Amino acid sequence: MNAIVNILNQQVTSVGGNPLTLSDILTTVGLVLAFYFLARITTRGARNFLQQRTRISATALRLSLQMFSGFMLLAGVYVSLSALGLDLSVFLIPLGALSIGLGLGLQSLAGNFVAGLVLLTERTVREGDIIEVDGIMGTVQETGLRATILKTFGNTEAVLPNSILTSQRLDNWTRSDRILRVESFVSVAYGTEVEPVHQALMDRIRNHPAVLDEPEPNTFLVELGDSALRFRILYWIDDPSQRLRSLSEILQGIHKDFAEQGIAIPFPQLDVHLRDRLASFTSSTGEQERCRQEPVGSDAAGNTINKEDTNNTAKGEVTETRG
Repeated sequence: MNAIVNILNQQVTSVGGNPLTLSDILTTVGLVLAFYFLARITTRGARNFLQQRTRISATALRLSLQMFSGFMLLAGVYVSLSALGLDLSVFLIPLGALSIGLGLGLQSLAGNFVAGLVLLTERTVREGDIIEVDGIMGTVQETGLRATILKTFGNTEAVLPNSILTSQRLDNWTRSDRILRVESFVSVAYGTEVEPVHQALMDRIRNHPAVLDEPEPNTFLVELGDSALRFRILYWIDDPSQRLRSLSEILQGIHKDFAEQGIAIPFPQLDVHLRDRLASFTSSTGEQERCRQEPVGSDAAGNTINKEDTNNTAKGEVTETRG
């Protein structure tokens, strides 16, 4: 027994002038392990308690407990080092310099971390929400402390830094409910009666299975365009993922109905009118050209001579005389 005690009390090394025995090292390791298991037991109990009695999201609860476990481990390390009799002040200057370097190099990471805490506490984005941000739309799969994972409708996973979600406009399509308004525009040619067009649009919209009765769908004549009457159609659905499909099917049906009822869908037209002055100018120009080509005689070789050749010859004679 004395041999074991002697081994445990035997100096192994020294730190900062303080001798460390095997017993001190084992005590330090034991304290760290004790804090580790204490953190696990505490977080497990806290998770079960909070899940039953609070409305905290699973993601926020998981991340909060992970942070708590980290602090518990840091506390265990601090207590263990203090138990060794070490002067922890010698670590303050290196830790301070390290923290400054990390602060400068990890500004983006720190910003995303803070943004993640904001998202988790405010609960503006939850798992399962359909959101659109920075031109990307999809379903929220997971919200972490650094980034949020978005499953797009193209079956890709977009990893968005949390700072983007808090600094840019974010459209949450399902935060309060899943009801979504869909709108589009349809044009018909001038000369078409408005009421039959309105009735055809409403019949096609109401007959689609994805369209809700409440709020009620509607159509409006919104513009008398250059070459068309422009109608705006509005309807509501309760599944945002069916937005494009429902709109495509409704527009195809409208095109079919218009063809059957003889309602013309216009295309851009541009009418060009020639003024009388332009026509007169064209006429006089043609007359001058005709006079130039009018024959006036023939030369010694029998070739025809017109007025334009005569004028050129006269100019040549004058030039030679002046020379």
